[in-house]
Amino acid sequence: MLNKPKNTSKKGEITESIVLAKLVQLGYECLIPWGHDHRYDIAIDDGGKLVRIQCKTARYLEESGCLEFNAAITYARVGGKPHTRKGYKGEADYFGVYSPDIEKVYLVPVDDVPGSVVKLRLHEAKNNQQKGIRWAEDFEI
Repeated sequence: MLNKPKNTSKKGEITESIVLAKLVQLGYECLIPWGHDHRYDIAIDDGGKLVRIQCKTARYLEESGCLEFNAAITYARVGGKPHTRKGYKGEADYFGVYSPDIEKVYLVPVDDVPGSVVKLRLHEAKNNQQKGIRWAEDFEI
């Protein structure tokens, strides 16, 4: 039996491949940017307009019944400067999110995501909260 990939680069490549395959399966014309310095991983040609997708791998949080993914990147310290976090607003249009735990793909608009960590709820909240919940099923593709 093959071992599952443990490093984050491999996990990211798997996520990108699965998101891309799902988009192609749905009939989208997809483009892959050349190089690694882009703030998006896939682009969709939507009639001459590019829709930029940043791929993210979601973790399943069983206790809370949510999927969680990072909506920002942390840049390490350079020359004594503190760590900085940067989101994707203005540089990507959607997060293409893959959950290896439940094998589903989601498209979440970047502009609808506050903060640096996003939760997509799969099950009812234990406290019956309804307001402000992002239901995973609303973003599944």
